[in-house]
Amino acid sequence: MRIAIIRKKYTFHGGAEGFSSSFIANLANEGHEIHIFAIKWQTEAPHKNIHFHKVPALTFMSFLRDLTFAVSSFLILKKQRKFFDIIQSHDKTLYQDIYRAGDGCHIEWLRQRKKRLGPAGKLSININPYHWLVLALERAIFKGHKYKKIIAISEMVKRNIIDNYKVAPMDIEVIYNGVDLERFCPDNQKEYRRAIRDAYGLTDKDFVILFVGSGFERKGLKYLIEAIESIAGQVSLMVAGKGSRSKYEKLAVRQNLIFCGPQKDIYKYYAAADLFVFPTMYEPFGNVHLEALASGLPVITTANSGAAEIITDGEHGFVIRDPEDISDISRKIGICMSNSDKLRAMGEKARELAEKFTFERHIGKTVELYESIIDEKRIK
Repeated sequence: MRIAIIRKKYTFHGGAEGFSSSFIANLANEGHEIHIFAIKWQTEAPHKNIHFHKVPALTFMSFLRDLTFAVSSFLILKKQRKFFDIIQSHDKTLYQDIYRAGDGCHIEWLRQRKKRLGPAGKLSININPYHWLVLALERAIFKGHKYKKIIAISEMVKRNIIDNYKVAPMDIEVIYNGVDLERFCPDNQKEYRRAIRDAYGLTDKDFVILFVGSGFERKGLKYLIEAIESIAGQVSLMVAGKGSRSKYEKLAVRQNLIFCGPQKDIYKYYAAADLFVFPTMYEPFGNVHLEALASGLPVITTANSGAAEIITDGEHGFVIRDPEDISDISRKIGICMSNSDKLRAMGEKARELAEKFTFERHIGKTVELYESIIDEKRIK
């Protein structure tokens, strides 16, 4: 098949962008001809089946970037429609066969955020033109039916779309993400655990919690720091991702908080940790959950994450009802710290769970959807 994929850009530390890159590579390896339409796309190695097309956009501010990218990609793809079997967008754009809602529903994220803000914070969201634009694009896609099918990356995202935009359930296909089970695996501990810990002054005896993600507010870093501050024992929290540190550093008084920055070889950091904790306000799914599970780490997350749908509480980790429930986060971390046998058993179950979410499975389900859309076109 000749497949067009639309995504603004690729950065190695972005979860959604990273997924898009792996997804494209896997499709290309299966022999499909992939055409990437983006403002910027970094590739580690050329691939004969992957072709990059630059989409012109004004990039000096986010509002203009998203607006001009949506308009430019619409004009380009509409003109080149006949060259592709499938056009799939991973961004809020206006011309596609498949809209993959990998970023979830912006309207739902704003709702979750406003619940946790005072009047001034809510006002700042309401008057921000960028949010007006993203919501307008979202409405145009869902209410304007700018798709043949929607891919939701969790049942939670599917519910969000239906509840907020009254999209017909039959228009939405839930396809969970896949993970590279060779890159993320428990065996990495033997090779990388000591080196990463040594690099940050940690010993084998230290209990290390890992948090991975850029956009610290949405992903609940504040709640995690507050939770570990209330733990009686000593822990070290490693934070890998991009974001402003100052206000979070002030929250850590008793415990060891380590900011690692964005990491290209993030699998080494999972290998160095004992537990993965992600008390997010809103996360459509979060590849980091699968990466942690595949690495053999129990996962503590919230019901506001699509990944909570696949995690059995007490078996693969724990699911916290609300990110603000500091005492519950603290208590669940305490269980993991005090019971090494349970921690190990959950880690083994975590890996078993991750093995169900291969890229091969994901690609297979996606290609099935492509074929059904192509068949419908032929009938028409």
